Amino acid sequence: MERIGYLLLALAAIIWIVLLFIGLISLFPAGLIGLLALIGVGLLLAKVIKDRINNKDDDYYSKNIKE
Repeated sequence: MERIGYLLLALAAIIWIVLLFIGLISLFPAGLIGLLALIGVGLLLAKVIKDRINNKDDDYYSKNIKE
């Protein structure tokens, strides 16, 4: 059930982002500002996720250190 919920949320987010891109492109040239901002946020989010996946220290502390 939890995976289905995450799948539906991811699907809704993807559809929303696609519609946002379409709307920004239709507002050319002013929409380019929003499009650039959206791409920048997406690149930063991808970097954060990549850094989190590749960080072994966080995995060690979350599994072995108890507060």
